[in-house]
Amino acid sequence: MADVQDGRGLRIERVRAVLLSHRYAPGEELTWVSGVIRSWDAALVEVTLSDGTTGIGEAGAGIMAAAAVPGIVDAYRPYVEGVTFADPLDVGDYLRAHTAFWSRGGIVSGVAGAIEAAAIDAVGVREELPAYEILGGLRRPSIEAYASGGLGTTFDEVSDWAAAQVAAGFSTVKFRAMTDPETTIRLLDHVVGRLPAGTRFILDAVQASASAPWETADAIRVGRHAAELGARWFEEPCGADDIEGYATVRREVGVPVSGVESNGTERDFAQLLDARALDIAQPDVTFVGGPRVFRRVSERAAAAGVACVPHVWGSAVTFAANLHTVLADPHVELFEFCTLPNPLRDAMRVEPVEFRDGRIFAPTAPGFGLMLTAEMERDFAFTPGGGHVIR
Repeated sequence: MADVQDGRGLRIERVRAVLLSHRYAPGEELTWVSGVIRSWDAALVEVTLSDGTTGIGEAGAGIMAAAAVPGIVDAYRPYVEGVTFADPLDVGDYLRAHTAFWSRGGIVSGVAGAIEAAAIDAVGVREELPAYEILGGLRRPSIEAYASGGLGTTFDEVSDWAAAQVAAGFSTVKFRAMTDPETTIRLLDHVVGRLPAGTRFILDAVQASASAPWETADAIRVGRHAAELGARWFEEPCGADDIEGYATVRREVGVPVSGVESNGTERDFAQLLDARALDIAQPDVTFVGGPRVFRRVSERAAAAGVACVPHVWGSAVTFAANLHTVLADPHVELFEFCTLPNPLRDAMRVEPVEFRDGRIFAPTAPGFGLMLTAEMERDFAFTPGGGHVIR
């Protein structure tokens, strides 16, 4: 290909992994029933174009496995450095085509998506356009957001968090299940009974609940109770690979069922959709392989009559990559806004998030509206041994 350096064309000269951590002070850790989050980690990928413009992407699974990312970036480097692309949206497909023997899902797919996202960011910065313009143009000036967090080891911790989100302007809140079904049912009664009138809620079962998934019958029992209380949806009621379980729960509960945020490929979502296992698909740009794959999943979901709501749980890079992608997507009407304390969600932004009346408004800065400096890399130096570790 010709070395195109105007419009959407680009030549990638360098890719670099950047690991960051915000270490919580003693006593300020994020504590919940599945463990203690001692640091919020971010596994970023920086792309440098031949004209020196840089862009940033994130591998979402880095919140749990940041240390794995630099080696994957090194493995991708020979495939992408020195390569010219007509469009930054071609980067992920190019990498998948050239590395199909070893990169077909999981965190490796997330890193490929991070490289694509960083290329999109860089082109947006170079062309002085918000990334959503590179992604097909702004489809809506704002998008409804729901508050996501709801960690805690006691019922009051969860209900206090929910009340604070309503006071901040959210009309829907999402909180996490307890480790067992019976306690989760009691949690639902406690939290929902204290929500202000008109507030909607979502129950996230966290892969039913993470390391020791519930039996399908128990997931159905919890889902039916959530339905009786008016849940907006029931999230991840089964283990991530339990497609049959998802389909069964969806048939048996009277509430929409959603998943699977950690899926790393379009193929993973196709299997769920083909099994009629979802009412709401939840891809994440930083897990599923980048903005182009996210759009394919949303289109596939729309064709199946299934909604698409992104999973968004990471640094400012994850937030921005997902936000710009969905602002350019005709099929997405709702956005996850994690409100847990996380300086990495704010530090890299060049403009604040405009949130009012329960909606996030389209940013205007070039690219993803991010800046990564040497000072930030020093102030948020990566600390091994932290991150989101589920016990």
